[in-house]
Amino acid sequence: MVKKTVLVTSGKGGVGCSTVAARLGVAYARREMTAVLVDLSFGNPALDLACGLAERVVYDAGDVLCGRIDPRRACLPVISVPRLSLIPGSTKLDGVPGDAEVIRLFETLRGNFDGDVMIFDVPKEIVGALSEFADVTLAVSDFSAASLRATAALNRSPRAKVRMVLNRLPAEKEAGKDLPTVREALDLAGLPLAAILFDEPRLAQDELNEPGAFRARPAVDVPLKNLSIRLAGGHAPLLSGLIRGRKRRKILAAMAKRRLENA
Repeated sequence: MVKKTVLVTSGKGGVGCSTVAARLGVAYARREMTAVLVDLSFGNPALDLACGLAERVVYDAGDVLCGRIDPRRACLPVISVPRLSLIPGSTKLDGVPGDAEVIRLFETLRGNFDGDVMIFDVPKEIVGALSEFADVTLAVSDFSAASLRATAALNRSPRAKVRMVLNRLPAEKEAGKDLPTVREALDLAGLPLAAILFDEPRLAQDELNEPGAFRARPAVDVPLKNLSIRLAGGHAPLLSGLIRGRKRRKILAAMAKRRLENA
């Protein structure tokens, strides 16, 4: 049985939920921990593409759900990242599985693998059924009001441990955009903070890279590494190792000024 189970979900599409799940798995693997990614996005899976495994998928989570195969036969190693593997999502199922089916699948997968962590990419339609069974649920949102409201409305068990991952925080203020502060975003979503991931401009070479390369992006990789340490019971601050010197002091001074203005 895996030692820890993590759900990664979002209330709105397009906020980077699958990317966060994949790169969190990479963060664990690079710390020499065994991680298994599970894509539960039935009908429109994304992690097989992100991991560069789309052409190698034979069996998937839908086959495990229907009891057609042993779960281990659906598990594929991610070639570019040692100690990381993936159970792909299914394109064969019509509709969303029922709560009892999803819970049975979760327990089957958790009990059939030995490893440090199993990370589930879970759509909002089924996260409510699973949230009380996982060790932690990470709700991913960007800074748009629509995404934050959708995150606040996520269906979840009262007994679930749910934390917020704020994604795509602009490094510089964008002209014409009045985004909420981190404090305002957390108040609107009604969740405690797990991590802040900074936005970065997309590199021109990204379109040419083969899938699964997991190009190094410090603004995402460092906070997720720190998050993986905290989820494992260690201590790692939110911003340490990412922003240093004068720039870090400038950002912290601006945050303190906003807090005084909003007091």
